[in-house]
Amino acid sequence: MATNLSRDAEVGSSRPTVLVVDDDEDLADTCRYWLEDDDYRVRTAYSGEDALEAVDDQVDLVLLDRRMPRKSGDETLDVLREEGYEFPVAMMTAVAPDTDIVDMPFDEYLVKPVDRDDVVDTADELLARSDFSETVREYFALEATEAALSSREREALRDEDQLVELESELDETYEANEEAIARREQQLERLTNVNRVIRRVDRALVDADTRDAIDTAVCEAVVGTEPYRAALVAEYTDHSRGVRLRETAGAVDEAADITGSGLADGVESAVDDGEVQLLTDLDADAAGVDDGVALVTPLSYREKSYGALVVGTTTDHTVSDHELDVFAQLGARIGNGITAVEQRRLLLADTVAELEFRHSDRADPLVRIAAETGGDLSLRGIASNDESGLTCFVDLVGGDGETALELAAELSGIGNARLAADGEESLLELSVTDAAIETLSGVGATVRSFDVTDGEGSVVVEAAPDADLKAIASAVQSTYDDIDLVSKREVERSVQSTESFRQDLGDRLTDRQRAALETAYSAGYYEWPRDSTAEEVADAMDIAAPTLHEHLRAAERKLLESFVDETV
Repeated sequence: MATNLSRDAEVGSSRPTVLVVDDDEDLADTCRYWLEDDDYRVRTAYSGEDALEAVDDQVDLVLLDRRMPRKSGDETLDVLREEGYEFPVAMMTAVAPDTDIVDMPFDEYLVKPVDRDDVVDTADELLARSDFSETVREYFALEATEAALSSREREALRDEDQLVELESELDETYEANEEAIARREQQLERLTNVNRVIRRVDRALVDADTRDAIDTAVCEAVVGTEPYRAALVAEYTDHSRGVRLRETAGAVDEAADITGSGLADGVESAVDDGEVQLLTDLDADAAGVDDGVALVTPLSYREKSYGALVVGTTTDHTVSDHELDVFAQLGARIGNGITAVEQRRLLLADTVAELEFRHSDRADPLVRIAAETGGDLSLRGIASNDESGLTCFVDLVGGDGETALELAAELSGIGNARLAADGEESLLELSVTDAAIETLSGVGATVRSFDVTDGEGSVVVEAAPDADLKAIASAVQSTYDDIDLVSKREVERSVQSTESFRQDLGDRLTDRQRAALETAYSAGYYEWPRDSTAEEVADAMDIAAPTLHEHLRAAERKLLESFVDETV
C-alpha cells in the first residue's frame, strides 16, 4: 500500500480561466489549444445552452460566437449579463458588424477568420483591462465597437447616425479622462509587445535543435517586436574569462569589443546575481545599444548558467516593473530550452564524458536516509518535476521503509515523500530539491547511477564531451564537503541496430504477450481517443479482459526494460 507524507500544502493555480463558445467545434478546440499553450485554463462549449451550463464564478473571460443555432451568441450574452456576470466578453464571429452591436454589452469584437495572435492578444488585453476603472473599461469597449463598425463602408450601415453618435461619445469620454486613458493605452501596448516576445521566443525554443539555433532565434524574435531594437546573447562564466558575444540581431555592432564596457559589467552582474539588470546611459562602445536602455537577463537553469540576453530599447521607452518580471521569466525559459537541447545532444552522442564521484556527505538527504536506516540505497530512476527539483525513485534494501519515510519528511532537501512499496526491499518516491544528484542535473550532467552501501556513496554521471567538466565537478564539490572526483574518462557508446533491439525484445516476450501487444496496437487501443476498448481487443483474441490486461502489462514492462537497457 502506498503511503504519502508531505510538508507542503497544495497550492492552487492562479491561471485565468477562459470559456470558448462556438458551434464550430474545430475552431473552439483550436482556440483551446492556443490558449492552453499560453498557460490559460480553458473550457469549451459548442452551443449557447452548453455555455450557460459551463459558466460559473471561476470563469475570467468568455470568447463568444454570435451565429449559433437555437440560442445565438447575442442571446447568450444577454443571459450572462442578466445573471450578473461582469467578466469581459469578446465576440468572435463571422457576422459582419452593424449598428445593432452599439448597445451590446461586449468588450471586444473579433471578425473571423482569427489567428493565434488575435485570440491570445485579445485574452491578454481583456484580462489586463479588468483592473482598470469602470469608466476606462467602458471607453475601451466603446472603442472596440467603433473600430468594428469603422471596418465597413458607412453607407452600408443600417443607421450611420448611430456611428456618428458613438464617435462623439468616444471623444467626450476621452477628453474627460484623457490622462487615465492615455496611461492605460500605453500599458496595454507594452503588455501586447512583451507577450508577443514571449510567444515568439517560446516558438523558437520548440523549433531549435542546437544552442546556436536558440541564440539566433531568440535574438531575432526579440528585435521583431517594438520597442526592442537590438538583441545579443553574451557568454560569461567568470571574471578571468570575461564576456564574449555569441549572437546578435538588430542595431548591434557585431565587431564591437565590449570588454570593460558598462554592458560587460551588466552581463557579469546579471550572471553573478541571477537577476535582471537595467542599464541606462550606455557608452557608444556598448555594441550598438548606446543612447538608450538595455535589459540584461541571465540565462540559467537551476545551477547552470548560459550567459545573458541583452535587449536594447528605443530611447523613449520606460521599462516597467512588469517588464522586468517578464524578462526574468523569459531568461528561465530560455535556460530551460538550452538545457533540453544539450540533453538531447547528449542522448544522441556516440561518445560521452563519464565522471564518477565518491560521496558520503550526510548533508545529502539520500546519503543520510541510507546511513540512518542502516540500509543500502540505489537510484532506480529520475523524472524532472519542475524547475525547483527532481522526482527520484530509490530502492532501499535492509532498511525500514516507514522509518525512511518519516526521516524524509523531516529533511529540508526533500519536498514530498511517498512509500510506494514496503518490505525487505522498499521503493521510495522522493521530491528532491537539494541533493548531489539534483545539483549535477542542474549543471547539465545526466545521472546514470547513485548507490549508497554501508554509508559510502558512488555517483556516476555523463556529460557531452565538450562540456565544461571542471564546472560540473566544482558545482557539486562546492556544495558538499565529503565528495571527491574518483575518475574522469571518455566512453564510447555501443549502438544497437533496430533488428537487434527487436530480437532482444522478442526474446523477452512470450507468444501471448506479443500477440496481445500487436493486437492492441493494430486495433487502435493506444490511440487517444481509443479506437477500441480493452474488452473489444480481448474479444478479438477470444480471451477475457483481465487476461488481456495481464498480458499487456507484462509486455509493456518488457518493452520499457528493453528501451531503458538500451538508453542507459
